Amino acid sequence: MQKQPTADFAEFIDFFPELTLPLSLLPDISQIPVDPLPLPGVLQDAFILPFEADEVDDFTEFVPFGRLSGTKDFYAMIYWKAGLLRYEYILATYSKAGEPLSHAIVGGIRYEEEGTLHSVAIVQEDLQIVIAEGLADTMIEGVDPAQTQTYQMAILPSGIITYETNEEKEE
Repeated sequence: MQKQPTADFAEFIDFFPELTLPLSLLPDISQIPVDPLPLPGVLQDAFILPFEADEVDDFTEFVPFGRLSGTKDFYAMIYWKAGLLRYEYILATYSKAGEPLSHAIVGGIRYEEEGTLHSVAIVQEDLQIVIAEGLADTMIEGVDPAQTQTYQMAILPSGIITYETNEEKEE
């Protein structure tokens, strides 16, 4: 009888090189390794699909990007998710034992009816994250400043990701 492969969290971590902070994530694929090391299916199933199971189809791909430095009681990984009409950087946190804790989209490009949504992020050394997101009309070059908003995110000491918008209130 053939033994089923098991998912080893330490092996999963090895696919994510340590990233030096601060770090900028751009909405294009220029930061993705040209020849990424493929993530074995058993590791993808165990450690990525718990976050992504509802949004995966035959065209979805995951590429390990990196592991944030400066975490003590948890791991924070960034992976790139490619699907039809969307390319996103996902920040995912895990306990030291490998249990999924939290995840959030922190950058990328998504094509929508209104235009193309571009998101950029800066991950700071204190694990605060600033995301700027803007909509570009597909017929006009550039992002419309009126269609831009920013978010503040943070990774708490527990590994949970929190966020709030920075929209100004109109009076």
